[in-house]
Amino acid sequence: MLPEWMELKHKVETNKADSAGIDLCNAKLMRADLSKGDFRGADFSSAYLLRTNFQGAKLCDVDFTGAIMSEANLSNTDLEGAEFTDAYLCGTDFSGAINLTCDQIDLATLDKDTRLPDYIKIEWTSDTTWECIDDD
Repeated sequence: MLPEWMELKHKVETNKADSAGIDLCNAKLMRADLSKGDFRGADFSSAYLLRTNFQGAKLCDVDFTGAIMSEANLSNTDLEGAEFTDAYLCGTDFSGAINLTCDQIDLATLDKDTRLPDYIKIEWTSDTTWECIDDD
């Protein structure tokens, strides 16, 4: 990673408990530990979040539009109002997340390694196409 990316990553990790509303659009935060952080209302649009750990973080109303989130950990997060349009979620772990809906992920890219909460089911119609079913 470039030095400026490392500096930003360290700053965000250090201040994660008080980062509601932060603008991290286009940020490079690969493998960052943002677990249990407060990012309500933050902007992560077009950010690089590969293998980033958000486990247990507050992610209500976060904008992940166009974010690259391969193998990110979003387990046990609250995702009410989060936006995932055009996000790349291959291998992302949403297990135990609450308030995630099919509407939020319908325009994202998933794969068979993406782990969703138990209340959301994916029916694969081909190797690359799927239908999302909210288990009401």
